[in-house]
Amino acid sequence: MKFLYFLFIILASSTYRCADDDTIDCSEASKNMVGEWSGQISYSRPTSADGKKHNFSLVVTSSSACNFEGFTTYDDSNTSFNVKGSIDIYGWVSFIEENYRFDSGEYSDCVFFEGNNNTCETWPYLRWKEGTKFEDTRIKTDPNVLAGKIHRPNSFESWWRILRGDYSISKN
Repeated sequence: MKFLYFLFIILASSTYRCADDDTIDCSEASKNMVGEWSGQISYSRPTSADGKKHNFSLVVTSSSACNFEGFTTYDDSNTSFNVKGSIDIYGWVSFIEENYRFDSGEYSDCVFFEGNNNTCETWPYLRWKEGTKFEDTRIKTDPNVLAGKIHRPNSFESWWRILRGDYSISKN
């Protein structure tokens, strides 16, 4: 009898996850991403960045299937990054600053002039390094507002150098 209860629980939970109630058309959602978004990042790590903020824009230039591409720009810097992102069928959005669109040198000049990157791995230099990921974002009832987390995943960085924070953007 316990086996039947256990089997029922497994089946019930697996069919719930497969339900279509909470799915979206990710291709259509990706098309709706095209345009200019603006908002703010509020940093929590490293400790020296806690409470610091950057106003930024995400310009999505194209979409294909459930993916989109564009770039980010910042009010406090001329550095901009090329961005690639995706939306899954459950409405989860993630995008990453893959490489420089324009490198104004905050990070790369620091590495060049310092001869090592220890100084460059501190705030504010480390913010302008490639690879920052925007995630934990879900399209909800208002698809023109996104809020989530940022971090730059890197297993080689010390824990006190890992970039983390929250972001919120809305479509203009």
